Order: sequence, then structure tokens, then C-alpha cells
Amino acid sequence: MRDKEATADVFDTSHTIFSENHKISPRQIRRALSLELFGLSSLLLPSRLAGESGILGVAALVVGAAGAMALLCLWNKLSEQCDFSGDCAAEVTLPQKIFLGLAGIGLLELAAGVLYLLTALMRDQLLNSRYEPAILITLAAAGVFGLRKGLESRIRIYEVLFWILLVPLAIILVIACVSVRPVYWLNTAYTMEGFWKSCGISFLFFSLSSLLLFFKPHCNPPQKAAKSARCSILIALALNAAVYLILLGIFQDRLLAQLEFPVILLMAVVKLPGGFFERQDAFMVGIWFFCLFALFHSALFYGNEMIRSVLPRGREQNSGKSLALSCICGAIVFAAACLMLKNEDLAEDLGSMVLHVTGPVLLILPFCYYLCRRRS
Repeated sequence: MRDKEATADVFDTSHTIFSENHKISPRQIRRALSLELFGLSSLLLPSRLAGESGILGVAALVVGAAGAMALLCLWNKLSEQCDFSGDCAAEVTLPQKIFLGLAGIGLLELAAGVLYLLTALMRDQLLNSRYEPAILITLAAAGVFGLRKGLESRIRIYEVLFWILLVPLAIILVIACVSVRPVYWLNTAYTMEGFWKSCGISFLFFSLSSLLLFFKPHCNPPQKAAKSARCSILIALALNAAVYLILLGIFQDRLLAQLEFPVILLMAVVKLPGGFFERQDAFMVGIWFFCLFALFHSALFYGNEMIRSVLPRGREQNSGKSLALSCICGAIVFAAACLMLKNEDLAEDLGSMVLHVTGPVLLILPFCYYLCRRRS
């Protein structure tokens, strides 16, 4: 009789293997944050560092990562006394809701910039301008669909993709070391002003670890979330330093500073043995596609959550209105990315604004939010 009951429990279709309890593990946080930090920084930082600081760009990466880790420790202390996820936003005051709304707008702006970058990468490296609308619509629709699936499904995908992406990347980087000329590391021009500017830019990129503020309330146990975030910064730092040294040793600083996506062009130098693949650059594009999409999805997800948190509780509990809000956020991001694709000057201006205005503001908002909650 007991055997029959046990067999019935095994084949019970009402039992779900993965519980939708909005809880994620520290390992999942570490892997997701590592992909999000590495994808955007390794794509855009090398050309900026080469033009400003040459070989000192490696030191700038270390300084920027150290600053991000110090800020992360402070954020962790503040998050022990204040929930930054917006889950309790229905009970907070008007100034606190304003801070949450600004954070949501900033995250949607970041999502639009990453969506533009992702579409341009796919258009220029794999397809052509004819497929640009299809690429943009598909990515935006996938992002909105991911909002409906929730937190856990998204994090599980990145957990599985972590080693699938990093192992081929490590192999490519090892093969690329054959083409590196160490003498190029010495023939670089730099100034101390450029070095400190590079440190600031590196700090902003590594400060994407601020997503910990949204991950932590869902972590089980939450006290290990900060350690996972620190590990993700170290992983991203090690990979970025390796990529930068290889690119600098192949292209030199002057040429590297002129390239738009130098790490993608690395496949023009690295030739995989056997000659089995005619489009070897698809390897690099595939790796960075998933890394950038992880960041795009996170920014869109938490931007939507921040805006939803400032709405009245009755609307928040209405699934129909929640779906409408997800579609509205997705449409805003889609429209902004479309404008940037149609106007490259506008894209450059918005990118500069995200880097020099939106990024610093997003770093200040958690402290303002914490002070407001302390006073209330």
C-alpha cells in the first residue's frame, strides 16, 4: 500500500519540480551578475581604455572594480535596514515613490541603450540593415514575454548558460594569445588625467553590480547575496583584464581606440584549427548576444518592477493592468531603441547621457531612498 502511494506521488502531475516562490540561490546570482557585468564592459571598455590610458587600462580596471566592491559593501549594509526592491513601496511616502519612479526610468533608459547595442551588433556582424526591424521587434517581444514569466525562469536560463558561454570564450582567448605581441604593451601613450578618467569609466561599468539591491530580497539565504555579487565582480574583472591585454597586444592602443567592437573583431585574428567554420565571428557574437540580452532583460524587468511599485496596490494586484504596464514599458524601450537606430548622433548623445548622467544618478538614488525611509 505504501509503495502504491509513493508511486502515485512520483507521477502526481500537480507537483512542480521548480517552485515559483520568487527565491533564487547565491550561485544563480553570481552567474547572472557575472554575465551582465562582463557582456557590456568587455564590449565597450577596451576601446575607451586604450584611447585614454594605454597599458594602464589594466590598472584602471582594477581600481574601478575595487571602487565598485567598496560601494557594494556599503549598499549591503544599507539593504539590511531598507528594502530596495520596491516590494513595500505601497506603504512608503511620496518622496520615496519619486525615487523609485526615477530609478525605474533610469533602468528603462539603460534597457533601451542595451537593446540598441544588441540590435546594432546583430545587424552589423551577422545580418544586414534589411533585418533590423525584425531583430528589434523580436528582441523587444522576447523581453516583454520574459516579464510575464517572472524572476526564477530568467535566472535559471543564465545559470545554465554560464559555463556554455565561458568555456568556448576561454578556449578562444587561449588561442588568441598566440597572436599577442608583448612589445605592444610597452608602446602605449597615456596621461594621468586619462588614467583617472579610465578609472571612473571602469567604476561605472562595474557598478552594474547595483542590481544586487534587487536580487537580495529574493536570495535564499539573503546574507550570501553580497558575497555572490563580489565574486561576480572578480570574475568580470579577470575576464576583462585578459580580453584587454590580448586586444592591446594584437591591435595596439591607437587602432584599438578606433574600433567599435574590438572583441568581436578578435575572430578575424583567431583562426580555429580545422577550418570547419566559415563564419567564426558568429562564436563571438553568440557569446555577447546572450550576455547583453541578460543585462537588457534585467534592466527591463527591474525598471518595470520599480514603476509598478509606485502604483496603488489595487492596480498592482490586477493581472490585466500588470500585463498592460509590462507592454507599455516594453513599448517605451522599443521606441527609444528605434530612435537611436535611425539617428546615430542621437544614439551617441544618449549613450553619453547614460554614462555621465543616468549612471551616477542611479548610484545616488539608493542613498536618497535609504535616508527617506529612515526619516519616515
